[in-house]
Amino acid sequence: MLILGIADLISALLLVRGFYNVPIPNAVIFLFAVYLLIKAIMFIADVGSWMDIIAGLLLVLSIYYSLPTFLLLGFAALIGLKGGISLLAGIR
Repeated sequence: MLILGIADLISALLLVRGFYNVPIPNAVIFLFAVYLLIKAIMFIADVGSWMDIIAGLLLVLSIYYSLPTFLLLGFAALIGLKGGISLLAGIR
């Protein structure tokens, strides 16, 4: 679960990257978007999976379009919170 938590935190940072104009290769963004979508399909019964699906789609769309900042920051906060909780649960 630690790896999933770390990957969620990286995905959250990738959602925020557009706000700060940080250049990151598109392949890395696609990789984490696919990770979120695959993880969402594996745990589809969980409400968090729907957040993962939307965040994965937002990651892909953020490459091609300028999305509203509040949308990206909101989902980055949700995914980051999920990642942080996953990390804390894995540590104990």
